[in-house]
Amino acid sequence: MTKASLLALLKADRPIRRFRPQTGSVVKRTDGFYIRYYRDSDGGRTKVTERLCDLSVVDPQKRKLLAKSHMSAINNLHHAALRSEAPAPVLTVGAFWDTIYRPWVEKNKRASTLRGYEYIWKLYVKPELATRPLDSYHTIDASQFLTGLTTRLNGNSLSHVRALMSGIFAHAVNTKGTNGRALIDHNPIRDVKVLANVGESKERVAYTPEETIAIINAIERTDAKLFFALCGVLGMRPSEAAAAKWENISKGVLKVREAAPYGVLGALKTKKSKRDLDIIEPVTSLLATYRESLGNPASGLLFGNNGSPINHNSFAKYYIKPFAEKVCKRWNGCYSGRHGAATTLYNQDGDVRAAYQVLGNSLEVVMKTYVRPDVEQGRTGQAKYEQALLKAMKKAKQ
Repeated sequence: MTKASLLALLKADRPIRRFRPQTGSVVKRTDGFYIRYYRDSDGGRTKVTERLCDLSVVDPQKRKLLAKSHMSAINNLHHAALRSEAPAPVLTVGAFWDTIYRPWVEKNKRASTLRGYEYIWKLYVKPELATRPLDSYHTIDASQFLTGLTTRLNGNSLSHVRALMSGIFAHAVNTKGTNGRALIDHNPIRDVKVLANVGESKERVAYTPEETIAIINAIERTDAKLFFALCGVLGMRPSEAAAAKWENISKGVLKVREAAPYGVLGALKTKKSKRDLDIIEPVTSLLATYRESLGNPASGLLFGNNGSPINHNSFAKYYIKPFAEKVCKRWNGCYSGRHGAATTLYNQDGDVRAAYQVLGNSLEVVMKTYVRPDVEQGRTGQAKYEQALLKAMKKAKQ
């Protein structure tokens, strides 16, 4: 008999273990509170210690709820592994986030999406949902919570919080539990109404051509000048500029094919983001100078960090922001360069197609996000309208 068959026989002869939920034990250490419990595997039982919360959580009842939520995930995984016929333990939203939803987002969404979700979860959603049972959170609970946030958040930020909450529960509606049914039958966020006035979001900053040139001139490093110019002149997203490659530049055209949010190279944000951009001044000159300084490379990343893309946030923080703030009081990051490029393109002749082609967004997003009123265009239009009215008045007198 082979070793493998012998092990299989021994496992088959073992009695079926009963499911016994664990509560875990909370211990205090110098850097926080930890929870201890046992983990079962084919090799037997092992004691596990995992971080629960910071020392700032002084309320023992709060720590008890956090421990209960943490063990909810452990017990549900153990219950599923045993295929136990015993009733499944209560699954909290926090446990669902940790064991099911966050891993799914990490596998299926862009790195920037995961980063944004984690930020919103930690700052706003976790305190509300982490210890709540997944199947007993209701629309009225969400309405009260989101209404309460209106004193802290504007409309745009509030919509991000709501979207994450809805995404979590929508995923639970489509996830099968150990009983073969969906974990929950209804997404409680779907019918939520915020029962308070929501503050208006801050208007997006769009650099003028004068501000864009002033910023480029103020930046010291050539690579940083070029990086900002790709955003402020060609209208690229910072994540797209970070992923730009020499082999995608040819005959005065830059092909946008990848993105690298926070230094992680991957696909573009949407299918419409794939586009070819005509390289214009001052990008043309900056690109030639920078390429020559590197020995005229034919391939590879324009802005590399040991073979990987740069983290555009860190790059801008150290090599662009300090110089830009000296010449532009409205400095609001590289993304506002993209807004400026789109706004200027539109205001030149009022044709949204130019901005639509350059930005790689849907036409609806371009109209909603990037098209802004222009005072001079308004005055010109009114003057033309006045002339038309005077002509009509003159004709009516004849």
